[in-house]
Amino acid sequence: TYVSSVGNLVNKFEKKLAKFTKSKYVVCTINGTSALHIALKLIGLKNNEEVLVPSFNFIASINAILYSGGIPHFVDSDFNLGIDQIKLQKYLKKNTKLKNNRCFNLKTRRYISACIPTYSYGYGFDIFNLIKICKKYKIKVIEDSSEALGTKIKNKHVGTFGTVGVLSFNGNKIITTGGGGAIFTSNKHL
Repeated sequence: TYVSSVGNLVNKFEKKLAKFTKSKYVVCTINGTSALHIALKLIGLKNNEEVLVPSFNFIASINAILYSGGIPHFVDSDFNLGIDQIKLQKYLKKNTKLKNNRCFNLKTRRYISACIPTYSYGYGFDIFNLIKICKKYKIKVIEDSSEALGTKIKNKHVGTFGTVGVLSFNGNKIITTGGGGAIFTSNKHL
């Protein structure tokens, strides 16, 4: 009896997504871009703070950053189409310092608050190392797993490693609902 963003079928879908991804909490959104936008708000991104994104990416991540008042900070991609973690680590070591328990970019004079790694075409990468790097520099990870429903790393669904994960159900994704997205996290407060 519902075709929109509310109703029993949406609740049922969220529960099935939580079970499938083994995520504690799932909330559906209007689309994947809105899921990214909300995720940035949830982690507390402030105006003029930077968000790391791979240079090989879809515009949704960049739009969500801009909607949130943030600044996209592009980093090189590697052969898995994700963030080149060797270059990222060297860059952060050389060009940032921890200030007020946050990552401060010495070149741009802004804080780097988040990183949005993207699983392009469902390809996985060493998320464990990326989270280790980000944790060292106090950078929160929002996994854009929009194209990766079903992709697992060490038997764990991608999007469940960082602070927040997102999915998209646009017509070109693994499964579609004609549109829609989802946010998932294990953090009850978020």
